[in-house]
Amino acid sequence: MKTLILTGIRRIGYEVAKELLREGYRLVVVYRESREKAESLKEFGEVLPLQADLTKPESWDLVVEESVKHFGKIHGFIHLASPYARKGVLEIKREDLYEYFTPVAEAFFFISQKLYPIFMKNEGEVKGRIIAFGDWAIDCPYRDFSAYFIAKGALHTAVKVLAKEFAPHVLVNCIALGPVLKAEDYTEEEWKKILSRTPLRREVPIRDIISAVKFLLTAEGITGEVIRLDGGRHLAGTGV
Repeated sequence: MKTLILTGIRRIGYEVAKELLREGYRLVVVYRESREKAESLKEFGEVLPLQADLTKPESWDLVVEESVKHFGKIHGFIHLASPYARKGVLEIKREDLYEYFTPVAEAFFFISQKLYPIFMKNEGEVKGRIIAFGDWAIDCPYRDFSAYFIAKGALHTAVKVLAKEFAPHVLVNCIALGPVLKAEDYTEEEWKKILSRTPLRREVPIRDIISAVKFLLTAEGITGEVIRLDGGRHLAGTGV
């Protein structure tokens, strides 16, 4: 039975966690405020809910230490945690930038770094797998989300860096999402406009995301890859 650490369960992460538990994985689910959701996952399988604020560097040690203390071996790390809110570029202050950069990119890098020697104790040629969740629009960002895109861009780079550094025994990959669930500060009209610019003209199904995660948790010949699950949005661009 394999154990995974999963950060961020408020939206997409919750559905991913449920399916992985049904598949027989044991999970450490790291949440900031979604305590009830984290606890509710226990009905699907073996879960350690762990409250942590990833904007605080001391939480990174806590996540790894508590996970190992509870489950012993750790086999994978899935990083979904990310703020997402609209703010004009001229309004961004340093603390706004780090509100995104720290939990998205720094936490990913340092938790991965701390997990590497733990992974290396596992048996087999592939000893650990790391999956980050990025964004399709890193190469074509849209307006008013500058802090978010700077953080996600660093995350994409960290995936490639760690894939090379951790080879050949730990695989590191990224799933770059397009339109999946309407953001809370988007109106229905804005959401429909986004979907209309997407070649497939529909949301990316959660089942596709789950399938991609399962693939990356079992594949042995892929690392340093950014897989776009965006309905073809990258072909159309932002239109702005």
